[in-house]
Order: sequence, then C-alpha cells, then structure tokens
Amino acid sequence: MNSPTGKSVGVDFPTRSVTASPPTRTRRWSTPAPDVPAPARPTTDPTGSQAWTLACHMTNEYHSHMKTLAAVTPLPTVSDIEYAHPEHQPLRLDLYVPDGHGPHPVCLWLHGGAWFLGDRVSSADPFAPELARRGIAIASVDYRLGEAGRFPRNIDDVRAAVRWLRGHGDAYELSTERIGSWGASAGGHLSLMAALSSTGGNPSDRIDAVVDCYGPTDLAARLSRTDMERSVLTDPPETRYLDTTVGQPDLARARAASPLFQNLDGAPPTLIIHGDRDQQMALDQSQRMHQALVAAGCDSQLLILGGTGHGGPQHASTWVLDTIAGFLHQHL
Repeated sequence: MNSPTGKSVGVDFPTRSVTASPPTRTRRWSTPAPDVPAPARPTTDPTGSQAWTLACHMTNEYHSHMKTLAAVTPLPTVSDIEYAHPEHQPLRLDLYVPDGHGPHPVCLWLHGGAWFLGDRVSSADPFAPELARRGIAIASVDYRLGEAGRFPRNIDDVRAAVRWLRGHGDAYELSTERIGSWGASAGGHLSLMAALSSTGGNPSDRIDAVVDCYGPTDLAARLSRTDMERSVLTDPPETRYLDTTVGQPDLARARAASPLFQNLDGAPPTLIIHGDRDQQMALDQSQRMHQALVAAGCDSQLLILGGTGHGGPQHASTWVLDTIAGFLHQHL
C-alpha cells in the first residue's frame, strides 16, 4: 500500500481461505455446490485471430480460479435489470445490496475477459456479494463485447450504467451522489477510462472512485513488438479491440484508448492492485499509471501482491477485499 508520500509497498500475500457465509436476513441463495461447472466457452477461433486464442486462455484461467473460491454461490438482490439498449442490444446489470436500511454506497463491478469474453454473472462471485457484506452495494454490469464493443463503445456502456444508477438508485436504497467503479483486467481498463474520460464532462456519468485490478493502462506499449517477438508471440487482444495490427499498429488510436494518456487533472481517487507474478499483464502497466496519477497531484494507492499472478484466489482474499471496501467507504 502507498505511504502518505505516494510510494508503493509490495506485500507478500498471506495464505488464507475465503469462506462465504450467508447474510443475517433472508436473501436468495443457491444450493451449496462445491464443484460448480464453469459456463461453456468457445474452444475454436471463428476468425483465425491469435488474439482470440489468448483471450480464451485468459478468461478460462480466470473462471477456473473463480470456481474454487466459495462453497455457495450467492445470488444478487435484484437481477436482469436493463440499463441501456445501444444498437438494439439490451445491456443488463445485477444489484447486490447490503442488508439493512440504506442509502448504501454503490460501485460498479466490471468483469475481465480481454474485451471479448466474460459476463456479469459468472465473474461476480465472490467479489460482489463479499463487498455487499462489507456495506458496499455492487452493480455487476454487462457491456458490449467483441466487434460490437470495440473502443470506445464499451466505455460508453460503462458511462450509461453510471447514469442509470444515478437516475434509478433511490428505488434500491442506493446513495448515488458519489459512485465508484471497480474492474479486473479489461474491466479495470474500462473503469479507469470511464472515470478519466468523464472528468469535467457530463456530471451524471461522473465516477468518484476507481479500483483497478491489473488492467492495461498503456495499450500502445502492449502493441509494441520486435520482429522476433511478432514471429513467436500471439497477437495481444488489443489488436482486435482497437481493430489494428502489431505489424502496423495504430498508435494514435491506442493512446486514445489508454488511461495513461488521458488528462489526469481532477482524476478520482484510485486504488490499483497488481500481482508481482502476473505473466499476462506487466506490472509496470500499473506502476506507471500510479506514478502518473501521483505526479498529477491525484490520490493514488498501489497495492502489489507478492507471489500473485493474473487473477486467482489471492485477489479475493479477506484482507484484500477489506482493503477495497475500506477504500470505497472512504471515498463514496
């Protein structure tokens, strides 16, 4: 965690188990299922793109970790709420609301999946229910994926979800004067982009606190490859997201889609979490983002988890979730 001077501190992750326990009041819960099968996912590449193969690998690995994190699968308080309908595609969210009377602070949850895979349901456990137990309401959001969600469309979806919360949150006992956004991997990127690109814009889609878990922040750097690297490495998912190639990358478009190259003046308080053993997203993507925010005079905290990779149960440890909840309670 950062010191008051803005320096990051690496933390060796303690070995702890996470056991979900039911809330104190009656709520809808599924039957305990210690070995819930992961949702079916495509195993072939319909487009011939190397990025598709990598995205499938990343998302399957992510969901295999999520499958082992809890003995029961909590259901949302309210599900299948349509919050937007861009280009005739309905987008939905699920609400996880804390017990007791509100208004409750509220934060978006944005799943990962390389902008092409994933959903609001399978990614939410244990993050959304565990934050609800800690007093933070969570809106787990679907956004457009694949070609339909290429930059900047899925960022527009995040902003639409924020506007929906501000317009309808009172009905669910949510405090919407200040709204947070929390995401992992591609979802972390979207959380940052929606917060930074809305700074000084429409106040109804303003984001007031961001939690970014190992999201890409410099897409131009992700596209940079030597000739040898291009010959042996698969194309990164950014090529599909930006509709470009590593051979002739559209660097201007990549920078426009990068949190690191946005105007950081007035950026909201930000908590960045990254594992120092992440083999899919370089740690310096988070370190450079943190340093840029601090240099701009913004409130940024960087938490480096020792011995931790890209996703996995360490990111859902009790003390990490306590840290996230404390950060959100402080700023929402």
